[in-house]
Amino acid sequence: MRTRLRGLVLSVLSVPLVLLLTAGCVSPGAGAPAPTTAPANASANASAPASDSPAPARVARPWRPGDPQLGAQVLWYAYPGETDSSVRTNALRTVNYMVGKHMNAISVTLPFATAGPTASRVGASASTPSARHLGMLLDTAAAAGLRITLRPLLDEQSLVARDPLAWRGSLAPADRAAWFRSYEAFLAPYLTLAARHHASTFVIGAELTSLEDDPRWRSVIAAARKSFPGELSYDANWDDYVSRHVPVPVDHLGFDAYFPLPGLGDDASVAQIAEGWQRWLDRKSTGKLPRIVLSEVGIIAEDGAYRHPAVWKGGGKLNPTVQQRWFEAACQVARDRDMAGLYWWNLDFHADPAAGTRTDSHTSFLGRPAEAVIASCFRTWPR
Repeated sequence: MRTRLRGLVLSVLSVPLVLLLTAGCVSPGAGAPAPTTAPANASANASAPASDSPAPARVARPWRPGDPQLGAQVLWYAYPGETDSSVRTNALRTVNYMVGKHMNAISVTLPFATAGPTASRVGASASTPSARHLGMLLDTAAAAGLRITLRPLLDEQSLVARDPLAWRGSLAPADRAAWFRSYEAFLAPYLTLAARHHASTFVIGAELTSLEDDPRWRSVIAAARKSFPGELSYDANWDDYVSRHVPVPVDHLGFDAYFPLPGLGDDASVAQIAEGWQRWLDRKSTGKLPRIVLSEVGIIAEDGAYRHPAVWKGGGKLNPTVQQRWFEAACQVARDRDMAGLYWWNLDFHADPAAGTRTDSHTSFLGRPAEAVIASCFRTWPR
């Protein structure tokens, strides 16, 4: 089971994708979305929050080298009509929530687009937050003392539209050299943005399984290091991580953890779930994993989710206990393995945590028992 299914649900919720041309991108090929001329997404000149904006809450113990990264993936699909004021309001609300749940780190996931599985270019889309607005969130996070990661993630809507089985890990560009040139050009302004706004880590790629063996990653990473002085990482898919060496030459590796446990029923204990996780991890290596980050940990709150945690389309019976125990087990395993960090999937940038979640939405942890697990896990994590 692939995390493609998890990404598909997110893309359906976003506004329609319209691929933008960024500097250095190749010309659109046949069937590519029509480019727009909105330059804001490609600009690195984001402004700081207004001086009269309320200050965010402060992390009680800011992250220091050697500490675990304890946070959440803040998923941001831009909406039409977002204003500076609404972005500042959402940024302050999101950061205060994270501080209140004893997090010391934030990873901001922003979508980008391509025209289809064989397309040879990528770019920002109508759903990609502008650099100006991203800078507001990053500045708010920095003011709170949160460790910052910026993480582009390929949206899968256009892939699935052409092939229901396609996902970001199965890309097959017609011209690989052009794809990597395009990708390098797309990343450039966001790397500059990350450097200007206090980011510690930039995720150079996520779940791009079919492209991981390509030697052109060396060029992408060399270019990234010229503008971003921090840590470069790569987030592998869970099955890719355990089955082989991930050859992307980065400083640290993360992986999106959606281990299927088909033998477990909905009444499985936390210990049974943790044991299942440990068996999966042992396929790669046993013992401590101090250089590995759990870049995504999440599961839908419904019956049957342990059998296919990567599936987020919903439709089953609501079962918050399934989600709660999955979170408890993940925390236990990450601490047992002395992992470098854990990021929960996901915190919607536009969500109001105080409002909880709709009962018909099974994907969120807001207002559910798993939310208390997050706070307890991070509050008691040895540092």
